[in-house]
Amino acid sequence: RAGTGHATACIGKWHLHDATHTLDRACVFGGFGHHAGFLVGQLPDYFNGPRVVDGVSAACGVYATTQLVDDAIAWIGQQAQPWFCYLAFTAPHLPFHVPPATLHSRVLTAASSNREKYLAAIESLDREIGRLFAALGPARLAATHVLFLGDNGSIQNMAVAPFLGARAKGTPYEGGVNVPLLYKGPAAAQPGRQVGALACAVDVFATVLDLLGAAGSVPPWLAVDGVSLAPLLTNPNAGPVRPFAWSEEFTGAVWPAPNANGHAIVRDAQHKLIHRYGGAHELYDLIADPWESTNLLAAPLTPVRQQAYNALLAEVSRMRTPYARWQTFGGSQCLGSAGVPTTACSAPPRLGTTVQAQLAGAAPGVFALVGVGFDHVQQSGVPLPLDLASFGGGQGCKQWFAVDATFATVTTAAGASTWALAIPNAPALVETTPFLGHFVLDPQAPGNALGIVTTRPVAAVLGL
Repeated sequence: RAGTGHATACIGKWHLHDATHTLDRACVFGGFGHHAGFLVGQLPDYFNGPRVVDGVSAACGVYATTQLVDDAIAWIGQQAQPWFCYLAFTAPHLPFHVPPATLHSRVLTAASSNREKYLAAIESLDREIGRLFAALGPARLAATHVLFLGDNGSIQNMAVAPFLGARAKGTPYEGGVNVPLLYKGPAAAQPGRQVGALACAVDVFATVLDLLGAAGSVPPWLAVDGVSLAPLLTNPNAGPVRPFAWSEEFTGAVWPAPNANGHAIVRDAQHKLIHRYGGAHELYDLIADPWESTNLLAAPLTPVRQQAYNALLAEVSRMRTPYARWQTFGGSQCLGSAGVPTTACSAPPRLGTTVQAQLAGAAPGVFALVGVGFDHVQQSGVPLPLDLASFGGGQGCKQWFAVDATFATVTTAAGASTWALAIPNAPALVETTPFLGHFVLDPQAPGNALGIVTTRPVAAVLGL
C-alpha cells in the first residue's frame, strides 16, 4: 500500500488473530494482495497443517517448509511487476518432528532425540531457502533485497551454553531477544561484514520502505518506531542509526494494561535494562558481562552507570506513554477570497480534554463547516483525496478525508472561528486518529464556481 507499484504477498505464518476472525485477515487487515499459509502460531502437524489461501481453507499434504517455498516460488514466478514477499516460516517451531530425509543430513527415526529433530528442521529450512534462491536465478537474486530475521531465541530445552534454558525464548534475557538479522542484495557494500550497531525488528519496516524508495509514503501523523538500516548496508563506515534497542512483553490490549504488567527491555551500546512492571529491575553491562550474570542494581551505581540507567528509564517511559499530537497534512492549498484558510488545533489532543479546532484566514462573516472523520483513504468507496475541481471547485481544493460528522460555525470579521472538540476520557481511544478540516462557504473565491474552500486538514492522534 505504499504506492510503489509492487505486488505484495504474505506466505507462511500469520499468527496475528484468533479463531473469532475471518480467514482473510492477512489480506484485509494486513493489506497483502495474496496470502498462502497458516493462521496458527504452532502447527499441529508439519505434514498436514491447517493451510489457508486467500481466505479459503486449502489442503496441505506436503512438509510445511516445502509447501511455503512452493507457494513463494509459484507466486513470485507469476509476477511481471516489482514484488514484495513476506515469507514467514513455521520451522523450527514445535512440534518436534522428522523432516523428509532429502532435506537434511541426519539419520533420524521417530525415536531420535528432540535435539536431533530440531537441528534437522533447521537444516531443512536452510535447504529450502536455497531452493528458493535457485528458483529465482542468479540475475533475479542479485537484484532482490533479502532480509532474514529470527523472531525469538531458542525454546528453553534447545538452548545451548553459554545460554541457559531458563533465559531463552519468552524471557527478557539475551537468549530470548537477541536474534540474527541478515541482509543479501544490491545494497550491500563490502558483503560478508558483521555490523555491531543496534537494530530492532521494527527497523525492517523502515528499511524496506527506504530500499524501495517509499520512505515518504508513511502518513506524517504516524509515529514509526523503526529506523532505516540502509545506511549500515550501503556504507561500511556508517555510525549507529539508533541510540536504543527495545523489546517488550505484556498482556491486555486496552490502555493502561500495557503499563500494568509484563516487562520492557531497553539497551544502548553498552547497558541493558530489564524493567519489570510490579517487579525488580535488572541492569547489565553487556560489554563486560554479555551473559548477564551480574545485576548492577544489586549495588550502588557509579555516576556513569547511574546516568546510563536514568537514560534507559526515560526511554521506557517514552516508549510506553502514547503522547498526543496533531499534524497538518495535504499537499495543496485552496485559495479563498481572503487568502488561503488554515485549520489548526489549540493544544495536544489528550484524553479528557477539550481542544479548539481553529479556522483562520477565511472570508469574513461566512458559514463554515467543521468536518470530522476517521478515514483518509476512501469515503463510501470513493478514493481520497477527492479533487473538487471536478465539481467546479478551485485549484487545490480537495476533500482530504472521509467526513463522518459536520458542525456549523460562522467566521468573525477577521475570518476566524473556533469549535470545541471534547475528547472523552476513554482509554480505548489511545492512538486513534480523527481527522479535522474546514469547508468554508466562499462564493467570492477566485476560480471557484463551487464556492467551497477547503483547508489542509489536521490529523489528531489521541494520547495521554
